[in-house]
Parts: sequence; C-alpha cells; structure tokens
Amino acid sequence: MKMCRVFFAMAVLSLSLAVNSTSWDYRHHQASRHRYTIESTKTAMDAALQTPHPHLDIRSIKVIQSSENQPVHGDTRVRADVVGFEKDVEAFAAAGPLQSITSIHVGNHVQGKISTTLSPMKVLKHEGYSENQVIAKDRGEVLACMEGTEGYLDDLKGKTGKESMLYTKNPFFDCFRPSHEVFDFLDTMTEQNPDFMTKYENVSITYEGRAIPAFKISTTAKREEVMAMPKKTLYTQALIHAREWQAGAATFYTMASMLDELRAGDKAAINLFDSFDWYFVPIVNIDGYQYTWKVNRMWRTNRHLVHLNGQEVGVDLNRNWPPEEYFNLDPSNVDQETYPGEYPLSEVSSAGLFDFIRTLDSLGGILDMHAFGGQVLRPFSNQPGSGDEPFGSKMRTLGNSVRNALSTHPNVQYTSETGANLYRAYGCFDDGMFLEFNYTVPALTIEVEGSDFISPQASIRSVGQNIHLGLRQFAQEAHEYTQQEEVEADVRKEDQLYINEFGRNNALLHEIRDQKKVLKAKLDTLDDANTDLMMGEGDNVQLFIGESFVETSEESAQEHIEKRVEEANTELEKLQAEEAKLEARQSILKKLLYSRFGQSINLEDS
Repeated sequence: MKMCRVFFAMAVLSLSLAVNSTSWDYRHHQASRHRYTIESTKTAMDAALQTPHPHLDIRSIKVIQSSENQPVHGDTRVRADVVGFEKDVEAFAAAGPLQSITSIHVGNHVQGKISTTLSPMKVLKHEGYSENQVIAKDRGEVLACMEGTEGYLDDLKGKTGKESMLYTKNPFFDCFRPSHEVFDFLDTMTEQNPDFMTKYENVSITYEGRAIPAFKISTTAKREEVMAMPKKTLYTQALIHAREWQAGAATFYTMASMLDELRAGDKAAINLFDSFDWYFVPIVNIDGYQYTWKVNRMWRTNRHLVHLNGQEVGVDLNRNWPPEEYFNLDPSNVDQETYPGEYPLSEVSSAGLFDFIRTLDSLGGILDMHAFGGQVLRPFSNQPGSGDEPFGSKMRTLGNSVRNALSTHPNVQYTSETGANLYRAYGCFDDGMFLEFNYTVPALTIEVEGSDFISPQASIRSVGQNIHLGLRQFAQEAHEYTQQEEVEADVRKEDQLYINEFGRNNALLHEIRDQKKVLKAKLDTLDDANTDLMMGEGDNVQLFIGESFVETSEESAQEHIEKRVEEANTELEKLQAEEAKLEARQSILKKLLYSRFGQSINLEDS
C-alpha cells in the first residue's frame, strides 16, 4: 500500500513538472475527494441542500426511473452525483432526514422553514475514484494529445478555404484546447470564410479585463440579393461555467460543422441560414476557463473573488441575471459555487452580454451550453411551471423536439424538463432572457451528454455531432415558435383598450419617476442644509421659506428642516407605492398583449 502511494505521488509530481514546462501551474486538494451516489426522497434532498456543505460538489440531481410526464413531488426518489471528502458527504447525508425543511414563501421570497424527520439517505461510494488521480491522468492525456498534434494550425493556415480539409476533421478536435488555441482556430476559420463568418472582437469584457469575442455565421453577405424577407437572429453561448470543457468543445465543433456544410453547398444548411444569422459567444468565462487550465480544473465561477463563509469564492455567472424580483430569493441555499453576486448584472461580463443580446435584431432563439448529464432544460428554474399559456405548451414542444434530435443512440438519451423540476435556482441566464423578451423568444439550456466534467478526448467529435443535430433542430423549432407569434391577429376592441391603458400607464410611470428624482434631489439639499446647521455656532440663520429668506433661530430652522424632510419622505413613499402598483399592472398587460400579438408588437421602453 505504501509503495502504491509513493508511486502515485511520483506520477503526480512528474505530471506537475510537465505541466509547468508549458507554463501551467496546476494545484489540487492536498487530500483527494471521492465520488458518491446519494439516493433519497426529493424532500430529504432539498433539506440537505439547504444546509452548509463546503468542499462538496453536487454535480447532478436526477429522478430515479421516472416518466417525463410524471410530476415530481416530495416523495419522488432522486439520485445525486456528489464529489467530496467522506466526512462532508456523511454530514450532508445526515442533514437530509434530520433537518428536512419545508420553505414558507411570502410572495417570491423564502420567509421561514418548518423542520420534519424523514427516512435516511442512501450513500454509495464509487470505489477506485480519486479526484486528484482522475485530474492528474487527464492533465497528462491532454498534454500528450496537444504535443502529438502540434502544428495543426500552421497546416490549416497554409491553405485557402477551398483547399483546406473539413474543419471537423482537423486535429484541433482531437484534444481539449486552452482559450488561446480556441480563438486562433476560430480566427483562422473566420479569415478563410469571409462570406460566412464574422468576428466581433469585444462584445463584453471579463473581470480581469479580457475581451469576450462573438462570431456570427451567416450567408447574408453572399446572398443578400436573393433575400426576400429580413432574417432572424439566434444566439448561443458556452463555458459560462469554466470547468465544463465538453460543452465548449461541442459548441466549437458545431460552428465548424456549420461552416463545413455551407462551404460544401449543403442545401439544408443554406436553407437554415437563409432564415437565420447565428451568433456564438464560444467562451463566456474566459478568466475562469484559463484558471481551469493553469490552476484548478474544477473551478466553476468567474475570478471576481469575495469572501463567503470563510472561503474565497467567485461569482456564478449563471446566477447573475435579471429580473431583480427573482434574484437570490433563497440566500440560505447559496454555497461557494453558486454565489450570485451583489445584484443582477453585477459582473461586467454579464452586463456587457446582456446589452449585446438586446441589440440583436429580430432575436429568434437563445441557447446556453453546459455539461454534463444529457438534459434539455427550459424555463423556469426560478418558479414552478413553464409560464403562461400558450407559451408553456409551446416551450414544452420545442424542448421535447430538441431532446429527440439529441437522443441519437440507445445509450445517448436526453431528457426534457423545466429547470425547477428538481430544485429551484435563481438568476439563471435562460430564465432571465425568457422573461426579458416576455416569452416571445425561446430560451433553452442544454446539458451535453456525459457523466463527469472530465471527459475522454475521444468523445469530442461524437458529442459535437449530437449537439450539431440538436442545434439545427432548435433553429427549426425556434422558427416555428416565432412564426406562430407573428401571425397577424385582428385588433379587437378589448385589445385596443389594453393597448390604450398600457400607454397611459407608461406615461404615468415616467411622470412618477421624474417626480421621484425631484424629491430625492430635495432630500439631498435638506440633508446638506441640516449638516450646515449642525456645524453652526447657535446664531440666528437665514432660512429660505416660500420665496424669500427669513432670519430665524437655529432651533426653529432645525424643526422646519425636519418637517420638510418628513413631508418629502411621505410623498416619496406614496409615489413608490403608486409606481409598484402600475408596474404590476404593466406586467399583466404585457403578458396579455404579447400572447395575442407576439413580436409584432413592441411594448418596451426605447
């Protein structure tokens, strides 16, 4: 046993030396974490998740042998895939039955909890799994692959677009690649295919100041003379979570596949791009992705570090999205990997991408690529259900169709469900986008197939091929979804009344917000006057009352200022209450009108 340990330590050391020789600085836990399967009722699992679980990585939670149409309830049996230290796993498993919690909701917020006692959680340890050993082995294999394919990009750059081989056959896809190689490869494809691919150098920026590029695949430049109708736009992003390398590789592969098809004159691809321009942000979390290569392979968040429960953590960019009313509603359920930031879009990368997406013309669909588990997730994660009809049913149909396209083999079977089917999550990207565009733009999350964040490099192409099929199906379904929304509807008398009411309310809201600005400025002035008064020496002061200055005592001036502050605050509270009431009504009117007219009506402030 001691000899085995010495041999393993030497193996890790040799890999570390090899890694350092390529400027990597990989570090891992001193003790190795192990992998466990935990089974219980959903209620017990929810309770365990509510307790602190540092150093525990909850990788996935799934229903055990359940039909997709069967509702999930508290007694439903679920299975969690967990990596952690044994003592932390035991504490987590003990917390479920002993502290099972039912949350008490007031509105959207969790205001209290009731504890009950349930049956024990079943824990199964995966013998032979050592996280450090798995990571070290993967580091060595990736490094060997990169060394074995050295020069692939020079060979590609030496050929014109027509002379180059199929991009999907290029050795680039033999290995997982660091960010600089990813962008070099995508830049080369862009240079060789100016009619089909365009790079946008800086659509956002990371916390550490790196530009986040986007790439557009389109036939508009080449075929604009035959375009009868304006095209819609699709948006796809990947690697918002740094460690999900397979999701990134599948996205890069899909981009290459699309270019291969367009260059070959594939009819289906040409027809697709006659209807859509497709924007890709291949690596959202560039800082975190580089960190997974250089330091910690299992890093998930961005690199904006804060201290949380005694740990240094980053912001989970997939919990950092609006709307504010669904942001971080259950802080007790936040851990070191799901810290959402201080407020929606607090992170410069999220804010920049949000602005970029809102500038895209005729947006027709949004996809967020993740790993792992083989799931097609649709809104909502922040609330039960799929949204008001007809949108809920339409999103279910869309998600199921994408699921079917991805399920290409008996051993590759995706599921289709709402994000909240098993547990709530707030501030997720797909929820934020679906709500931002009032249900008129379909938004999905795809968790690519696999059983670990560390995947064999031999699976890159097979997973990429599946994802390419799934994304093509998404485009077709998104076209159908938005086409239905754009069917012209007769404006009924009832519709016109709603439209008129919306316009009046909008004007009132602008007036209220202007009045609030005036009152806040007035309160600032009164606060300054009060500060000046406190710094005086007790002499009489000049106080502006009505339209003239009046000399009065300091005490009288103090009373006058306090009275005016009280009056202004009372008026401000009334305006805020009126504003909240109008905003709630506007939200209802938006849903009514968008359900009738879809994207053919615009109810957003310019």
